[in-house]
Amino acid sequence: MAVYTKIKTNDISPLFNTIGEINSVEGIKEGVENTNYLVTLKNQKKLIFTIFEKRTKGSDLPFFNNAMYEFNQSGINCPTAISVNNKNIFEVQNKPCAIYSFIEGKKISQPNSENLSSLGDTVSKMHEIGLKSNLKRTNDMLTPTWKYIIKKFEDYQGQHKNELKEVIKLINDMHDKFSNELRTALIHADLFKDNIFFEDNKISGLIDFFFTCSDTIVYDFSTLVNAWFFDYQKFEEKNFNLFFNRYFSLIEWNELEKNNFNFYLKASAIRFFMTRLHDKYFNTSGEVDHKDPLAFFEIINFHRKNNLQDFF
Repeated sequence: MAVYTKIKTNDISPLFNTIGEINSVEGIKEGVENTNYLVTLKNQKKLIFTIFEKRTKGSDLPFFNNAMYEFNQSGINCPTAISVNNKNIFEVQNKPCAIYSFIEGKKISQPNSENLSSLGDTVSKMHEIGLKSNLKRTNDMLTPTWKYIIKKFEDYQGQHKNELKEVIKLINDMHDKFSNELRTALIHADLFKDNIFFEDNKISGLIDFFFTCSDTIVYDFSTLVNAWFFDYQKFEEKNFNLFFNRYFSLIEWNELEKNNFNFYLKASAIRFFMTRLHDKYFNTSGEVDHKDPLAFFEIINFHRKNNLQDFF
């Protein structure tokens, strides 16, 4: 989440006429992908108004809205799109936009055992739901995006150039080694701490489903592990163990999935190193705090030296 596109109340009040009178509109600066505003109505009801920026294709929005609806109907508390005149995708300033229900709760930075238990419960449930889903969308944030970003950085000689060269070598080694035999599911694909809210030590809801796609549960799990249990190369083994044991008490992986865990830990870390590096140098407009790509370069190096498959 971020603020790239500036709006005023008058810009969106006609859209909200059938929902309620707007009391305030406040930009949300966290994140880097789309523009988000917290809209509070006169009756104190809160909604999220999202304007979709360059990386999110307008043609993908029906899929994202359907995915959120499916997860929500299956017991995962997440935003759902609000319809106005039988539509839930609109336009403002020539950009697609949507209105979403508000999820109560707060993100946490230092999880405790109750948080991690709830995390294991929720993610295993999401993966069970996702494995049964018929919704399909290709994950374009791996090799297609890697190739696109590498091309944009041709002849690059700026900061992090040496790290980029190392990662490109690893990409060249990995890009054709993705297995076609792993189970695919409807996954979140961005299970970072700022997308998971808690109340009273339990998950109250999940947000930001705009990378949701059809991919392996191993990839989704790996993205969460890299986001939750690493501080650069520092691995939080105790917390990882608590989550790992809870998750796998509720869901089973086959041997092929287990054997691909280290591969996907590296692949997911590469994905976020590459997109963070790209955004730092090419997405410079708007009110946004860019995250450090080196955090994921260090995570890549950890997984090159260590194999978390040993925990199985």
